[in-house]
Amino acid sequence: MADEDFEEVGGSEPQQQEGQGAGRRPDLRIVQPITDKDGKTIFKGVGAMWKSVSKNGNEFYTLKIGELKLLVFPNTPRDQ
Repeated sequence: MADEDFEEVGGSEPQQQEGQGAGRRPDLRIVQPITDKDGKTIFKGVGAMWKSVSKNGNEFYTLKIGELKLLVFPNTPRDQ
């Protein structure tokens, strides 16, 4: 889905992640689909994800929803 497919309602912009530069937009937005009284689907913004790189060069995301902050890692095969 493209951004133009979303009609966001309510909520405010997600808070900036600690350590993120002021004004840095999230790489991904987290939305919740809701249905209005006319049966139209609208998407309410509930959080955001920022892509980061660790000191070791590994990529990961920081997910923020309200006060909840989670780290998201790729699901890569384990070395045997």
